[in-house]
Amino acid sequence: MKFKTTNSSFIFIVIFILSYVVPSRAQVDCDATTLEEFFECYGGTNQFSAHSVAAISTFIQAEDAIKTGDYQEAKSLVENLFETYPKGSSIWWSVTGDKDGANIGSPHAYYGLRMIEDIVDHHLNTPQDVATKTAKIKIVLVGCSKGIQPTTLNEMNSGTGTFVQNNLDQRLVENDYRIVYQSFDFMSRYITSITGGQLNIEVEIVELPDVCMDVAVTKDPLRATGSIQPVWDAFSDTIKEETDWWWILYPSHVPEFPEFDNSAFITGGMGLSQRGGPAFIIDDKWLSRKPAHLGKGAYSDIERRLYLPQWLQHEFFHHLYRLYPELDLEVDGHDWFNINFWPSDFEGQFEADYYAETLHKRLQLACTPLATKLITRVDHAKTEQITKLSIDELLGNYSRDPIDNPWHEADIIQQGNKYYWRNTANVQWEVIPNFEAGRLETTFDTPYPEQDFFIELYRTAEGDYVPGAVALNYGSDVYQKRFGLLRQSVPIEIAIGKYTRDPNSSPEHIGEIRKESGQLFWKDEAGEEWELSPNIEEEMLELNSVEPSEDASFELVIVEEECGLFVLGFKYKDHYYWKDKRDATNASPILINPLDDVQLDVDFMNHFINMDGVFEDAEGDELLYSVTSENNTLVSPEIEENMLTLKGGTPGNTTIRVAAVDHNGGLVSDEFKVTVGEPVATIELDGISVGFFPNPVQDNLFIMGDLTELDMRMYAMDGSIQGGFLLDSNEAQIDLSAYRSGIYFIRVIHKKSGKMILHKIVKY
Repeated sequence: MKFKTTNSSFIFIVIFILSYVVPSRAQVDCDATTLEEFFECYGGTNQFSAHSVAAISTFIQAEDAIKTGDYQEAKSLVENLFETYPKGSSIWWSVTGDKDGANIGSPHAYYGLRMIEDIVDHHLNTPQDVATKTAKIKIVLVGCSKGIQPTTLNEMNSGTGTFVQNNLDQRLVENDYRIVYQSFDFMSRYITSITGGQLNIEVEIVELPDVCMDVAVTKDPLRATGSIQPVWDAFSDTIKEETDWWWILYPSHVPEFPEFDNSAFITGGMGLSQRGGPAFIIDDKWLSRKPAHLGKGAYSDIERRLYLPQWLQHEFFHHLYRLYPELDLEVDGHDWFNINFWPSDFEGQFEADYYAETLHKRLQLACTPLATKLITRVDHAKTEQITKLSIDELLGNYSRDPIDNPWHEADIIQQGNKYYWRNTANVQWEVIPNFEAGRLETTFDTPYPEQDFFIELYRTAEGDYVPGAVALNYGSDVYQKRFGLLRQSVPIEIAIGKYTRDPNSSPEHIGEIRKESGQLFWKDEAGEEWELSPNIEEEMLELNSVEPSEDASFELVIVEEECGLFVLGFKYKDHYYWKDKRDATNASPILINPLDDVQLDVDFMNHFINMDGVFEDAEGDELLYSVTSENNTLVSPEIEENMLTLKGGTPGNTTIRVAAVDHNGGLVSDEFKVTVGEPVATIELDGISVGFFPNPVQDNLFIMGDLTELDMRMYAMDGSIQGGFLLDSNEAQIDLSAYRSGIYFIRVIHKKSGKMILHKIVKY
């Protein structure tokens, strides 16, 4: 398969390959595909300790059960083994050596057994409705490698030898890549499991028969490796941008002569792709034959199944620790081999124990999920958000952490109609926005040719991008944006999203905050659209003066969690608008004890209501409270530390609405009526009581009762009709502020009986 050649760089970090050097043994070519055949190859089970036989047998039987979907059987097998031979105990040191050239892991099968614990736990306990993403891995089979190969130690020490060309071991290609798929299958299941089912692995095997790598043997360190640049150049930018992971298998250049029988050559490790994805790199014979320092002869299926998970997990966790540097799980490389490095809450003593402990006690609890970190291909959703930016909002200060020299701090500035990156060393070069490509491109004046600034957006804990730039990636450095950030940590664009007013009674009460070309907007479902201007200091979005409400604003409701800041809603015109829940599976709070209606005296000043026990959250989440009044001039409510305070004293009637929201955005509301002052007059009409107050009235007349059965009209003293009232509830509020002072009559008619009564109103 031939691919277009491109010029691109590839970052490769050689990581020490875990190995346990064993004495030289006789050549053993074992074709075993079953446990019985495997033990027969090596002289029977009596040649192994009872512990070793149990570990090997349990792993193979449990993996077979997993392949058939019998996760409970796999769980029972492993649990029974660890009852006899407790995980993390020193007893496992007795099964670290191999037998007669076999390679069955060290300790025997231990890595795979601990990985099975996670696989069965996921399948037996994870809900089935998990949203799943896909990581795409290309397993690349390189056609050849070439270079000087020593035949003796003297030649290696002097850097001499014979020029050879190594061709790909065809055992990797046979039977539709059988041993390649077999080698990765268990690891793929493990990754899906430790991500809680959020990440599936899509495997594609690619042959590059015409690509040849330059390789060499070095003494210090002991390596038989080479540059994989020709491999990288074989793929187009498009293919690389659509791939998350890589596994590159190239023809082995390890000298296989008697003097090297016990030499532990490094032939690969964990690399890093241009997009930051993991790149497993190893020679082809790592899958087909046992390296000299690990055993002798060709791998049997049983040995491959036992050992390859150990190597893949080792390299994979190098990458995981690199993804979460803030956790300090690997500082200087292989730190876990020093038990004193282990955190105090970790249990066990083996490398596989460290992986399990870091997984469950650190990595799976991190704010950004593993599944999100492990997808690195071009994200078109991210590109779509970047196109909503404008170059003007990228102006300002940036710096690298730590700042080691004046080149590590800079500003993006505007000069005329051009933009420049100028550092504190007073060196500048032009940057040209290309938002469709997600970058600021450099030109001929840059001191770093062919390096552009890649725009980094803020990403929520759920992995969603918002169109707010927080950093620029330049080469291998990240320059953090240092201005215009909400609370100096996140952009105000976290307010973007859909909101619904509580209560919601019209299309104007539902809308979204969005961003286009650097401008924020509010657009409701009634079709109205208003521009919004961020006020970072006061944490609000202000409506421009040309909008319907001059000097109005969206006052953001922000909560601070361990994993960042979140906008739950905003207050606008004495009403709250709320976002949908971030996590739909997190239960919303519920109303336990509804609030009773309140009757207060005129000029009551303050009235207190304890909110304890009114709302409850089943998951124990902290609750925030909001409160609004339909008439703030009548009763003004405040709520603080679970105490609701009503302030006022003007006679009348209003509705108070109290809401409780958890930090996930789950919402519950309750409302009650507040009546200030007794009704001045009450009439009875065919069994219906109707109250009118205040009387005399200056502005608003409140009417209370079963109004749905009544029809009302108001007349002036001369008998002219002043208005009709549409009554469809137990309460009406009539605005008389525009009426002249004087006496008016309200005629009340019972719709069914036709009975009528007149009630006098004095307007002053």
